[in-house]
Amino acid sequence: MQLFSIFHSILIVCFVLLIDGTHSKLNLRYAILRQKQAAKSQNDTLAYQQRIKYDAQKTMKVVFYKNNTKTMETSAYDDAYDLSGSGCSPSDKFAIVLHGWIQSCSDAWALSLIERLSYYRGGCVICIDYSVVASSSYMWLYTYFDVLTGAISSIILTLFRQGFDPKRGYMFGFSFGGQLASAVGRSLRPHHIIESIDTCDMAGPGFDPIAVDHSKAGKHVQCFHSSRDKGTFVYSCHRNIMLGSCGLKQPSVASQLHLGSHGLCVDIYINTFDYPFYALNSTPPECFTWQKAARIPDGYTVGYEENFDSQITGQIFVPTSLHYPYNLSKKQLKLLAIGGA
Repeated sequence: MQLFSIFHSILIVCFVLLIDGTHSKLNLRYAILRQKQAAKSQNDTLAYQQRIKYDAQKTMKVVFYKNNTKTMETSAYDDAYDLSGSGCSPSDKFAIVLHGWIQSCSDAWALSLIERLSYYRGGCVICIDYSVVASSSYMWLYTYFDVLTGAISSIILTLFRQGFDPKRGYMFGFSFGGQLASAVGRSLRPHHIIESIDTCDMAGPGFDPIAVDHSKAGKHVQCFHSSRDKGTFVYSCHRNIMLGSCGLKQPSVASQLHLGSHGLCVDIYINTFDYPFYALNSTPPECFTWQKAARIPDGYTVGYEENFDSQITGQIFVPTSLHYPYNLSKKQLKLLAIGGA
């Protein structure tokens, strides 16, 4: 019966993946891998699972920032942190930053985001660095997804035990880190619910088309989408912000080939702190959607939101431009809307 169930699951995955030619081959590879992992995990002993978690955690670092200054770096395997040297207080707001594949907390975008969060949000910013595991192949990193989820959850629970309040918490994840942010948030429920979570072009390969309710990751979850080849097609966040052309491609990729539409997502997100990214009032006719479009007021802008408006949910379409900082003016947006009418 178990063998039939696994075979039936693989058949369903294969059928759905064939609908989308862009994702089919790559996602099939990782979907089968996940099925094998699920079968194998039933035979893993608790001791083996703990050893794997330890092997990953002992290479991870927890980096604390206060007022945009790195104040402390410690091992992720510690079960308690001496916060006296970090400048952080449990009464502070806190932000967690999770990077993607072949990245670290030292990447330019991570440092820029930490600076913007420090300026606009204040409090304590904590970047969790798992770059040792993330430096190998994507498939290798993918096999560690559950392990990293557990390790990061343990780190956050340690903070909660020291008095940090989930209601004052924010978490950001880019690409693979976006999937981790969602999984970590969901694993903390029902005892702890992070106030707000933002993700940028959450990774698709290996995760699609498995239906996941990302809205369960936190009280307010908004996900920015920017690419068709690396980003997920599961749009289940409270808000799904479709950047550029239907959330599938960015015009500026023509001048930013090294970033691609996927990499541009995090640059655009960081720019939303300082530049207005106006949203369209309706779904562009060329964009196909399974989800309801959000009802938004004129002049509505997207980005980091301190006070989340729960009345605005669904898909939000935000055109982007060819050149930095990649936003459109109100006038350009109006002309675009007229042209598409």
